[in-house]
Amino acid sequence: MPLHAPQGGRRDFASLCSMRPSRYGVVVDEEVSDEAAGLIGGLQTTGGGPART
Repeated sequence: MPLHAPQGGRRDFASLCSMRPSRYGVVVDEEVSDEAAGLIGGLQTTGGGPART
């Protein structure tokens, strides 16, 4: 017997086609941080751009 049978065949969740992150975090060594920032700066973004700390 399927687990959703007690609910009359209804499931209590919705299926998703895919998951997509809203942002990414990038960690690099200090020696290559300027090069990494330049490479990331050349990418198309939909957010606020790279953050350097």
